[in-house]
Amino acid sequence: FLVAIAMLATSEWNLYLARAVVPVEDGKCQYNGTEISPSESLRLEHPCEEWICNLFPGGMGVVVKASCSPVAPGPGCSVVKGTGVFPRCCDHTVCE
Repeated sequence: FLVAIAMLATSEWNLYLARAVVPVEDGKCQYNGTEISPSESLRLEHPCEEWICNLFPGGMGVVVKASCSPVAPGPGCSVVKGTGVFPRCCDHTVCE
């Protein structure tokens, strides 16, 4: 389940950050059927997200998940579909 959500603005992309408390097995976070090593950055294309595993005392695991936010172009701008792994797969705005 998600316990916190925040928005992070970067120079090229707007991103959402979320944290999920996850089970830990063999010292690795278990998230959506994937094992993630502690402090490992797993960048994906489908879904267009980045997952980072953090382990805490008591065997608690937390996955920090960054994902794309919706893009709304202004006048003279258009939305371009991104390609590649996160964050390059995020849609972004291009202006004339």
